[in-house]
Amino acid sequence: MKSNIHRGLWNESEDGRLRCLVKHYKTNPNNEQQIEQIPWASISYYMRTRTAKQCRERWINHLNETINKSPLTEEEERCILRLSRLQPDLTYVQISEMLPGRTPLIVKNFIYRDRAKRTKSALRIKQKMGLSNMLNT
Repeated sequence: MKSNIHRGLWNESEDGRLRCLVKHYKTNPNNEQQIEQIPWASISYYMRTRTAKQCRERWINHLNETINKSPLTEEEERCILRLSRLQPDLTYVQISEMLPGRTPLIVKNFIYRDRAKRTKSALRIKQKMGLSNMLNT
């Protein structure tokens, strides 16, 4: 492993270099590959400070212009919940592919927030029921 690999937050200089490198590989006439096939190891080599996985995840989840970063619509939320409950074997990637512009990270975060909300709500109901049972005795 390289000793100069950074962990943690990306800075604007790194973001700029990553954008330039991805653009180069996307527009290079010798490279007719789709974005999913970009050689992240090569990009990492030229970045010098980040691993291929870090570069790929930064691009997919934050820098790609096709990402829709606005809040999920009610329709998108219903779709995610329906798919995750009716087909629990679906991955976040598979669900995100059904929602143009949404990343697997956006889907995962929504599902986790929804679960946490439901758990908190159920706990609150149990606590209220416990208090009412104590008051009735």
